Amino acid sequence: NSSSWVEIRNAQDVRVFSRLMRAGETYAVPATPGLSLTTGNAGGMTIEVDGKPLPPLGTVGDVRRDFAPDADALLKNAGQTP
Repeated sequence: NSSSWVEIRNAQDVRVFSRLMRAGETYAVPATPGLSLTTGNAGGMTIEVDGKPLPPLGTVGDVRRDFAPDADALLKNAGQTP
């Protein structure tokens, strides 16, 4: 994968994480209700749930805004059962 700018905001729209993540870096998203994720390179990042990689959120360079990084929703959208 490649570098991806990632920002996570809480339910009150307060930024809790924001930075350029380079290939190979990881961030464990807390299991907090109401989080939203924005990335400037959806195809350049890998999302894993319980150690299992999921399909990309988009192609390289795609911007995704206000995506819920909730494990159950991610698995459902990927066609897997939680």
